[in-house]
Amino acid sequence: MTGHGACVIMDYMKTATVREVQHHLSEVLSWVERGEEVRVLRRKRVIARLLPAEPQPAEAPDFLGRARAVWGRKPHGGRLSAIVSESRGER
Repeated sequence: MTGHGACVIMDYMKTATVREVQHHLSEVLSWVERGEEVRVLRRKRVIARLLPAEPQPAEAPDFLGRARAVWGRKPHGGRLSAIVSESRGER
């Protein structure tokens, strides 16, 4: 859309008509992914704003669940922490 003259930048804010969004959705979404806000116009009126998603907090790995999947709930041969350390070898 940029370079095609289809989209307008007003006050450093990108805008696109509903039709332009329909025909160039992947390009509009790439702007949003880069952190830009895009205002969507219908008959020269802003009807929507497309904003980047807020970052999602990373989940902590489920180490206990992974260990239980490998060695079971009650592994033979000692405490789970000892078995994990032993399986890692000397470091």
